[in-house]
Amino acid sequence: MEVLTIKSINSLMETIEMLYSRNESRIWFRGQPNAIWDLIPSVQRSHPDSEHIITNDFYIRVKQILPNPPQKENYSAWLSMMQHYWLPTRLLDWSMSPLIAMYFAVENYFNQGVDTDACIWCLRPSVLNEKMGFGSYIYPSDAYTVQRMLVRAFKEKEVIEPVFEDKIIACCSVQNDLRMYSQQSAFTVHNTKKKLVDFCDDETLYKIIIPSYIRKDLLKHLDFCGINQGFIYPDMEHIALDIRYRR
Repeated sequence: MEVLTIKSINSLMETIEMLYSRNESRIWFRGQPNAIWDLIPSVQRSHPDSEHIITNDFYIRVKQILPNPPQKENYSAWLSMMQHYWLPTRLLDWSMSPLIAMYFAVENYFNQGVDTDACIWCLRPSVLNEKMGFGSYIYPSDAYTVQRMLVRAFKEKEVIEPVFEDKIIACCSVQNDLRMYSQQSAFTVHNTKKKLVDFCDDETLYKIIIPSYIRKDLLKHLDFCGINQGFIYPDMEHIALDIRYRR
């Protein structure tokens, strides 16, 4: 896996342009505040043995209070909702925008150690899907193929076809969600305990290091570009916080 380093938004754009010049396929981006963190979904970090308990508990309780809940078998809709409310899932968030990924990498710079480098991961989703045997197509999250990759999040002992076993797939959300739309959200679905890096080569996944000493300046420069919490989280709470920040 190739590791690169940037020093400004401009150098990020130059790096992305260089990556695109090698291969014209689409690139997705994921910002992480700590460059040493692995690329694994939250449920594997915190609740690896109780995923189906969390998902079904959420389903039971939310079904009673939500006026128009998703259909029971619409696993992508339920997991997208869980992801939205910070519950651990087998989904890993990505964005189609490098600037949005940079925001997530640096937004909480003051909570990280002064010497903590952040990073942006760059993934070629169509190349990943092709390597996984799904073709170069990027699936909508409600596609049958994706649903089969999600079913064990709810039914731990479900028998699935071998083609879906021990795989990761890239997909785009189709949920009616303003936050996901604003963040240009996409996902990888991890139906495996292996890490994403185990499936990728130098033409599939890249890592861009953001040195700790430029995180504060990058956050300010992103704000100049209109990438701030009021944009990333388009709800009244974060709009109010953004207004307070500017006063």
